[in-house]
Amino acid sequence: MSGINLRLKKLFKGKKNLVISALDHVMEYGYQPGIEDERKAIENCLTVDALLLSRFMLKRNWDLFGSVNSPSPVVRINWSSSFYYPLDYREGNTAIATTVEEAVEAGAEAVICSLFLEEENAQERETRNVAIFSEVVRQKEKLGIPLIGECYVVEHKDKTKEELHQKVRRVSRVMAELGADLIKAFYTGEKFHEVIENCPVPVFSIGAEKLDSDLVVLKKAYDSVTQGARGIIFGRNIFMAKNPPLLVKALNEVINEGVEPEKVASKYNL
Repeated sequence: MSGINLRLKKLFKGKKNLVISALDHVMEYGYQPGIEDERKAIENCLTVDALLLSRFMLKRNWDLFGSVNSPSPVVRINWSSSFYYPLDYREGNTAIATTVEEAVEAGAEAVICSLFLEEENAQERETRNVAIFSEVVRQKEKLGIPLIGECYVVEHKDKTKEELHQKVRRVSRVMAELGADLIKAFYTGEKFHEVIENCPVPVFSIGAEKLDSDLVVLKKAYDSVTQGARGIIFGRNIFMAKNPPLLVKALNEVINEGVEPEKVASKYNL
């Protein structure tokens, strides 16, 4: 048994599947509707199981994470130019912005780090990215902190559905073999179960773009866990909802009780 095993058990709290949200967008590109007031955004998400955020957002709002039922704080480790949307950067250059030790000092119970691979003519950059990711793995192993490996495909809009699926399947497995304890990955449709089957650690699907309605959000969560995901990590699709706590309650019914999305949406008037 290690500290990682203990913290993973505490993260799941006996639940089969988790509802996780993310407020780390403003660390990546500075402005995101719904996070102008970070404290209000956190308060709207206090019923989720875990919350992704920056180290200093956690340090400024530490008191919101001190109760028994508070979400587990997950601190982002890396910053990447590919996330800096205001200038339309697309190369997967990345750096450690916060060490695992600094994240733990701030109160993190888990950390998250991206790995960007399979870009054209980028062998040297991607080798550096693997070195950075591996350094994060060494740090989290030393301190006993779970690591979520983030498989974000920056160029997903330029890929066919099958190309996206195959890349997610490959990169997710690479991160698991490099030492990630959990995986955050694009939902790839009816073949998403192949991503799950190819990965030896739990996989969570991401919301990616803002979806059209709460019902669509519930359907995506339902489809993800039906194919084997251990939950969802949705950012804008939770914190930008009209009633985030109600949506989180509905998501839990969908992914942990197996209630059909349409029935839950009707029940809560979503």
